[in-house]
Amino acid sequence: MEREEEDELSPCAECGALVPPGSERAFAFGDGEVLCWECSIRRGGSFDAEEERWVRQPSTKDMRRPRP
Repeated sequence: MEREEEDELSPCAECGALVPPGSERAFAFGDGEVLCWECSIRRGGSFDAEEERWVRQPSTKDMRRPRP
């Protein structure tokens, strides 16, 4: 992976795994935060591969950070 590509990766808000931008298998929430696939599923999310969308969003209630 090139350095430029690494700079575009976002860390999972729960486990810190690096997630590529626009990954349909990641769950975006809040102000630019993401959950990786594994954490999204562990937090109750359900992804419909045919529809390419989350049909049940993972719980992120305890992860929201207050805005400054």
